[in-house]
Amino acid sequence: MYDVMLDEANLWYQEPPLRKRKLDEPSPVEEKEEEAYSSEEDMDPVEREKYRLQAVESCGFDVDFFNHIFNGIFPSGCTPYDTLFAKAGLHCHNAEKGKKYQLKRVVKVNAEIASLYNSYSTSEVIDPVDNSLHTFQTMVTDAGKEKKASLILLTKICRIKPQIPGLGDATVFWDFNAIDDFYKTDMPDWPFNDGVKESELVDNEWIYLYAEAALFSEWRSEMCDYTPFEMKKVMVQTKEDDVESSTKLKSSNAIFYMIFKARGGPLCRGIVRKTSDGRTGHMRLEARCWIDKSN
Repeated sequence: MYDVMLDEANLWYQEPPLRKRKLDEPSPVEEKEEEAYSSEEDMDPVEREKYRLQAVESCGFDVDFFNHIFNGIFPSGCTPYDTLFAKAGLHCHNAEKGKKYQLKRVVKVNAEIASLYNSYSTSEVIDPVDNSLHTFQTMVTDAGKEKKASLILLTKICRIKPQIPGLGDATVFWDFNAIDDFYKTDMPDWPFNDGVKESELVDNEWIYLYAEAALFSEWRSEMCDYTPFEMKKVMVQTKEDDVESSTKLKSSNAIFYMIFKARGGPLCRGIVRKTSDGRTGHMRLEARCWIDKSN
């Protein structure tokens, strides 16, 4: 059976625990768990081979429903998690390819529940250059909660759907050794010194996605109820202190500090740490947030 998590497990330098959630906040794993298992002792051999071919040829994006006794990929509804993950995958693709594709809608989602939750989303995106429509696919992992981060997501495949089925230049395996140790410590607290410089937001609207990820790490609800945000201030930090803010914004490894106000909601302070191992379609976002509940 095709299960990317089995092979990937050996490559994790430290597998983070599943994120803890409040009792009244069901996770996508809890909501979809019943669909992922079968009471049958095993899948029918013909069905098993059909599932394997679909999963391998489509990289998990086009898989019919099969009864699984083990964890597998299956069609699922789109949750707020999947919407955020689709946006993150599109942002990663745009940054790598120099594009400005805009998310129109999430068409469908396949889920995989193993040690972690994998979201395989297929979306319709618009190229603002000529208003053309494209089919975009991204695989994103909910990597739990650790090192003061309340949300960790990993993009693994970010691509326009290929005309010829297959993996192409994508790889789901991360090389965590390629990430500088500067970005592997606990998530920072809010800075009280002048070591972080304010940056310009011109032509960097994706920063609002980072604010969305930060707020989602605390509220875990549909973000359209609280957007658009009113961005008050953005600061960016990298290992190299002598780099211009405009350059830091485009860095594959950076820490973003944001003060923003949610629509009809309170003032928030969010931190997002962005890292990459340099492989195609790979971006890691770690987020935490403080919400001023007095407003």
